[in-house]
Amino acid sequence: MKKPRYMLFIAILAFTRCADVLAAVAENRDEFPLMIDKAGVSLRFDGVGAVSGGGATSRLLVSYEDPERSRILDYLFKPNFGAALQILKVEIGGDSLAGCGAESSHMHTDNVSRVDYSTGYEWWLMVEAKKRNPDIKLYGLPWSFPGWLGTKSPYANPQLTAQYIVKWLEGARHIYNLTIDYIGVWNERPSNSTYVQVLRSAMDAAGFKQTQIVAKDGGADICNSMATDKAYADAVDVIGLHYPSDFSNFSLCHSFNKPFWASEESSSYDDANGAACWARVINSHWVLQQMTSSIMWNLVGSYYHGTNWYAESMMTADQPWSGHYWVSPVIWATAHVTQFTKVGWRYLKNRAGSGLLPLGGYYVTWVDPDGPDFTIVAVKISYEHAPCIRPHLPRFNTSAETVTFELTASMGHIQSLQVWYSNFEDGPPHTLFEKQANVAVVNGKVNLHIPVGGYFTLSSLKSGEKGSFPNEKTSAPNLPLPYKESFDADQISGTAGYFADQIGIFEVHAASSQAGAHKNVMRQMVPQTPIAWQGWGDTGPLTVLGMREWQDVTVSIDFYVSEELVVHAMPCVATRSDQKWLYAVALCVNGTGWTLSNRGPQLQADNTPGNPPATSIYQSGPLPAGVSIAGWHAITLTTITTQASGTLDGHVLFANASIGNADTGFVGVGMNYWYPVEFDNLEVDAAGPNWEPTAPCHSSTAGDTLGSRNCTTNGLSSPDQEFDLLATYQLRHAPSGLCATATALAASATITLEECDATNSNQTFFNTYSNIRNMVTAIEAVNGLVLSGRYSNGTVSLQTRKATPGCWTEWAYFPNTRQLRNQYTRDDAAGYPQCLSTCPQ
Repeated sequence: MKKPRYMLFIAILAFTRCADVLAAVAENRDEFPLMIDKAGVSLRFDGVGAVSGGGATSRLLVSYEDPERSRILDYLFKPNFGAALQILKVEIGGDSLAGCGAESSHMHTDNVSRVDYSTGYEWWLMVEAKKRNPDIKLYGLPWSFPGWLGTKSPYANPQLTAQYIVKWLEGARHIYNLTIDYIGVWNERPSNSTYVQVLRSAMDAAGFKQTQIVAKDGGADICNSMATDKAYADAVDVIGLHYPSDFSNFSLCHSFNKPFWASEESSSYDDANGAACWARVINSHWVLQQMTSSIMWNLVGSYYHGTNWYAESMMTADQPWSGHYWVSPVIWATAHVTQFTKVGWRYLKNRAGSGLLPLGGYYVTWVDPDGPDFTIVAVKISYEHAPCIRPHLPRFNTSAETVTFELTASMGHIQSLQVWYSNFEDGPPHTLFEKQANVAVVNGKVNLHIPVGGYFTLSSLKSGEKGSFPNEKTSAPNLPLPYKESFDADQISGTAGYFADQIGIFEVHAASSQAGAHKNVMRQMVPQTPIAWQGWGDTGPLTVLGMREWQDVTVSIDFYVSEELVVHAMPCVATRSDQKWLYAVALCVNGTGWTLSNRGPQLQADNTPGNPPATSIYQSGPLPAGVSIAGWHAITLTTITTQASGTLDGHVLFANASIGNADTGFVGVGMNYWYPVEFDNLEVDAAGPNWEPTAPCHSSTAGDTLGSRNCTTNGLSSPDQEFDLLATYQLRHAPSGLCATATALAASATITLEECDATNSNQTFFNTYSNIRNMVTAIEAVNGLVLSGRYSNGTVSLQTRKATPGCWTEWAYFPNTRQLRNQYTRDDAAGYPQCLSTCPQ
């Protein structure tokens, strides 16, 4: 029997090198007309979704007040309004750092009488999603596990771990009336045949036979394991891969005849390029690999910039204090599919409704198997805008074209189709999910012109809405100071104020001691080292708040240490902290004295004191005479430029101590081990003179030369340092609206401001648009030269990528202040951070 051509294409992939893949694609592009035939009905559509977690990506969302919080949820989940998500995948909290933060477990210990279904916010999020869309599918996956399940692996006692997951399922069902449709194994870590089989049996025995197991939420090696272990394969319901390449050979995975998903995808910044990435993969995954679901990491960027992988999300909502949120283009890229399909509809196979557009791009058709409705989506993204953060994408070409879709009699006698259109390469501003005039179906044919960057939905459904709300709040990224938090208004077992846990878990509970009128407190809850998904260095528990750009602040907080912990516990408060307080200015106290250091405390071994490494200590000393840290105490730390001061219960520990001046970062609170230290009465305020906005040096005009100077600090923006990274890969000076332009595409060419022109190659500065917000990375001209700065005189020019003495060739973008900096974390050798500026030094 002759193979269908789309199966032949998959076979070609198995025998071609990556460089040959695009030739194979070109040879198998469809020819006119593009047939749409319901006789070609194929696999079940399992939905488009997003991930909350991996970790703590929704942390700040729960801290928004209504109506803004409800509006954000509507954009994500409400049918025919925004993203209209069909799957919500959540992290099963495991008490450990997982990417952007740590999420709380429902079982910090093995005491089944202390299972706590009030922890975290994923329960709340699933309930809210179901309120808006009762048909949404729910999916739980652990990134980490509490330490009582084992030392390094959750598979040491499969029965124990399976019962732990069953307890989570029971909480969903009995406390929140939620049915969990899918359960994962361990995010991007080894799967285990014995455990998966035990989990299947445990779920069945507990009444969760309908909950399907997805494995392994990682690489395709799961298919190799299943091929030699029938019992393993029988226990797995769905094969879920992360960031699968459409140009890999997954024939073994397909051989099991199980649903085949991209169970985590995208991880790309939520601008028009992120939308282009997402629009491409949710369609190409079907055409090239017959994947029936794509799930984006992550749902909503509700975590601080300065924690990992900022805003690689469907939308951004990280300012609960201002109520501001950003509805990104990714929302509308999703709506093109989700507002016009339902889980359970069927794909049409390649050459019968889906396939490769003749001049590049993809088209996909979904049909209602029980009715006349259908939806066609066509997408054409250029190579420059198509890549996601991973995996590697082979180079390809696309061109604008006019295509003809021919609807056979099996599609019914329809007179016209509803049309929605986006273009992720036509701006800024970009065309995003705009309703077009209906397109006529003439003699069963539809003609459609598809430009590069274009994304079309044609549907028989009359649904579809580009939802919006009036009076959306203005962005104010700097947490207003002074900020005070007593935790008394926070929910018991819930998150504390605007704190975002990074190492350990800090929940709100009633105070252990009411002395000093303490009511609710923030308590560290993890009792032992978790089974981690991600390492965090060698530091102790930490929770942070504020802004990555803060430098000069005063922070004070009360802490409580019980008598039995006095010998070993070391409560700490920090400023200028990074996500793991490997960089920080930290004041710690224990039973014998105090230390001021340039990082957080080391995580101690069991029952041994843990202190900052000696090489990191600025100063240290004994406790004031007659002072013990047992009970409640107040600690204060102030940092201003190159000096720090600290007190304990009003006693001066040090004043005007010399510290580094290159650090910026969060306020942090923590300790040296998994101790139940309690905190209360937080106060944070601005300190020193550097909290006034900088006056502009001049009004920028065309022809001005760009350079660099010291970055403004404390989250304050300065007009000369405000730049937007456009999805067109232009650098636009925000106040003037002019774009950075190389005077020539040659080494040592300077950079000036000129009128923005996306066709001017001298204005193209390629960057890894997701990475640059999370690390330093090159900004590259079209000929491979990179944007470079010189320390001595502030000159910025094009140079070769090879490092030149006295220069830097990598930059990081700080979106809250719109600064392009030469440092992401402290670089002592580089000195004070430098920023791209229209007023060079």
